Amino acid sequence: MVLSLEFSTQHRKQIALEKRVKELEHDKESLRSDFEAAQGSVELMRGMVEKARREYLAQVQETIKTEILMGQTVNSLDCAVVELRAETSSLRQLNSQLVGELESTKEAAAVGEKKLEEVVGKLSEAKGQLEEAASSLAALTPERDAVEASKQKLEAEKADLMNFSIYHEVVDGKLTPPAP
Repeated sequence: MVLSLEFSTQHRKQIALEKRVKELEHDKESLRSDFEAAQGSVELMRGMVEKARREYLAQVQETIKTEILMGQTVNSLDCAVVELRAETSSLRQLNSQLVGELESTKEAAAVGEKKLEEVVGKLSEAKGQLEEAASSLAALTPERDAVEASKQKLEAEKADLMNFSIYHEVVDGKLTPPAP
């Protein structure tokens, strides 16, 4: 009976460990998905920054064209200087935004890597516990088989004893066979 309880407890522990391993594997996939989404966000931000830069340069060029059309004389060198200043300012602003986004992404990636390492560690630990439980179960199996064999032998002996007592009687402390 005790062996049966130990076997049942070991079996429940094994099931719980297998469930925990599946949960940890799911957490690992979720973290990987979050990390990939963060990388996609960085690419999207780069595209938005490039679009904003092109739009700003187009506005600067449009302003210069308007000034020329209004009769103001702007020589090509002045145009180049204005355009370069505008582009430099725009690039500095975009660079600052990109650096901020990149730092956020790096931090998120570092957190994701740390969580992934924790999950891998927990998976390794759970695997060790699962192997230990399997080893314990393997060690209990021969003992359980021996107990089962002893139980069957006792049942057979009990049956033989019952048959014997049906056909014999005890009279004055002596065993006598039944009367014919």
